[in-house]
Amino acid sequence: MSEVHNPAIVYISPAELVVHPKLIEIYGENEVRPALEKSISEKGILESLKVTARTGVNVVLAGKCRLQIARQLGISAVKVEFVESSSPEEDLKLVLDFNLHREGGKTHYQKFHEGQYWESVLRPQAKERQRESARRLNESKYSNLNTSIDESTSQLKKGKPVIREVSENLRISVGSYHKGKKVFEYISQLRDLQKFKAVVALEAEFNRSIDAAYKFVCNQDICDQVIDLIEADEIGSISDGIAWMRNGDRNPFRRFQVGQVYQFKKRLRTELEIVGRVIGITNEFVVFGLRNLVNMNLEIVNLRPRQIDAELQDEPSAEQRARILHLMEKFRDVFPVQVSLAELLKLPNLTDKEEVLLRMYESDVFEKTWEDYKSQMKAMEVSTNRKKGNVRAA
Repeated sequence: MSEVHNPAIVYISPAELVVHPKLIEIYGENEVRPALEKSISEKGILESLKVTARTGVNVVLAGKCRLQIARQLGISAVKVEFVESSSPEEDLKLVLDFNLHREGGKTHYQKFHEGQYWESVLRPQAKERQRESARRLNESKYSNLNTSIDESTSQLKKGKPVIREVSENLRISVGSYHKGKKVFEYISQLRDLQKFKAVVALEAEFNRSIDAAYKFVCNQDICDQVIDLIEADEIGSISDGIAWMRNGDRNPFRRFQVGQVYQFKKRLRTELEIVGRVIGITNEFVVFGLRNLVNMNLEIVNLRPRQIDAELQDEPSAEQRARILHLMEKFRDVFPVQVSLAELLKLPNLTDKEEVLLRMYESDVFEKTWEDYKSQMKAMEVSTNRKKGNVRAA
């Protein structure tokens, strides 16, 4: 084994190096880095590996990929810089510090592995700052100097929130960090349950999109079933599972169709009618239109399929809906009429006043009024065009 008497940069055999286990845990044992491999094959290793010999073994703290590629290319000696470390905790800190802004990019999963570590380091520091601030404030109670109070109060503002500091270290937004943390924790739960196929699939989806993985994990109606399908080898990815659920027999949305009317077994709220019409289906919700019995207005309610305790009813307003659709076609160029008719279609049934409105639209009086209005507008348009023509002629 090569003897090293100082932390200067030296060249040693790759066989004399082992990789810190945290590097493998976070970044995986074998990464594919074609650009780095091309650079090393042409120019050699330009940046030294960071290594500690604290335990008598040369442990790589930064440079796992460079070492991996050197071994693949049969390079006999690699560039190494020995760094000082006094404990396993310091080894771990150096691993994260050296790899904080690692070139070649990191997956979202790797970033949140790092985030877990940064939170464990920064939270005790934040608590210590809070204790120190409290101590200073407590001391200031016995002082008549306002400047001392102001100085103590300012100490509370010096510490940056832990989540913000972690997200800045990882170079992602605070919102994305909150979402990603939920996904990362769920992946850890799947690993504890030894659902390793699901772990691989969800990690791939997480690396593709934090937002998409977060929405998937939050949608328990689909998430649990897709995880089971992946573990049963029926599908291989989250996107395939979602597609299956949306289109297959297991789709919890499958029994719902826009326009259907359901009677709930109990009122969703005391002021809402007990029946509602399906007016939309999104990736997460069945959207119901219900009448508010206090003000008689339409109210929109979003429900996940598992929240819907209701029975499908026969259409209560078939004749009225046919009339509404006919009027929408008749007055398709009258926007206000279109809007009012479209809102009527969202209600499970119509009141007497709404029936009167419907009849008014159907009446000869309304149609004649509208025809007169169109004639007047056409005459005004002709007059305006004539005046513009006269101006241009002059």
